[in-house]
Amino acid sequence: MSVEMEIHAEGLPQLREKLERLDSATQQKVSEAMNFEAEAMKTTAQQLAPVKTGRLRASIFAKVEGWVIKIGATASYAIFQELGTRFIQARRFLSHAVELRMQSLINRINRAISEATRETSA
Repeated sequence: MSVEMEIHAEGLPQLREKLERLDSATQQKVSEAMNFEAEAMKTTAQQLAPVKTGRLRASIFAKVEGWVIKIGATASYAIFQELGTRFIQARRFLSHAVELRMQSLINRINRAISEATRETSA
C-alpha cells in the first residue's frame, strides 16, 4: 500500500476560478513555480524519510496535475512509516515536507503572478 497526498486550493474557490482565467503566459509561470516547489517537496521528503535500504526514499514522487501538487511514495510500507502503527512511531516525512515548503510555494506563486502581471503591463 503506497501513500499519496494532494495539495489543493480547497476552501478557496475564488482563487481556483481566477487561476483558471489567467492568460496562458501567467498559467505557464504559475505551473513552473508549482513544478519547482513539487520537486523541492520531493527532495525534502527524501531527506526526511527513514532509511534502512533506501527503497522508501527512492519511491518518493511529486508531480503537478492541473492546479494540484501530488506527493507520495510507492513503497508498500510507506503509509506505515508516514502514519505509524501501534508498533512503529510515525515518521511524517511526506506531510512534514509539505508543511516545510508550503510558505515557499505560496511566495513562489505570488512572484510568478506578479512577474506575469508586470510583463503584460510593460
